[in-house]
Amino acid sequence: MDMKEKKISGEVIYDGKILTLVKDKVICPNNEEAYREIVRHNGGAAILVVNEKNEVLLIRQFRYAYDEIIYEIPAGKLELNEDPYEAAKRELEEETGYKAEKLISLGVIYPTCGYSSEKIHLYLASGLSKGSLHLDDDEFIEPMFISLDKVKKMILNNEIKDAKTICAISNYLLMNDNK
Repeated sequence: MDMKEKKISGEVIYDGKILTLVKDKVICPNNEEAYREIVRHNGGAAILVVNEKNEVLLIRQFRYAYDEIIYEIPAGKLELNEDPYEAAKRELEEETGYKAEKLISLGVIYPTCGYSSEKIHLYLASGLSKGSLHLDDDEFIEPMFISLDKVKKMILNNEIKDAKTICAISNYLLMNDNK
């Protein structure tokens, strides 16, 4: 069965700094018309760091959309047509003050596929060295190393709720299970 929907028309509802909201009219596979409200986003890059002590580098920060402080791996949005690998290297140093000699892909995730085009590229960093922190004026981040065992417990106890972090940890553990 052909499940692909075909766009008939569309309009931009909002065009902002980090996202664009569009409302598209589509033809469904059963030839019925429907509307799709989509958040267009350039995507992002997220970096998992596990050091030689088996500790994970997490950042703690307040997330306004959820009105809470959350734990997550360092990450940032891509500029238009930016290489995710380069963005990951940049974001790691900006948010944590660390540089990575090498990044290994842990895959790409679709964090909210029901209404957003965002794709997050996940990387595992290796060859860590100290760089310098470069936070944006509106960023307030606390980087910290937490043991991998504790991070796994934090995920199971719903203390870590961030999807990209959970996916990166899961992919890392699965990758190591297959060695």
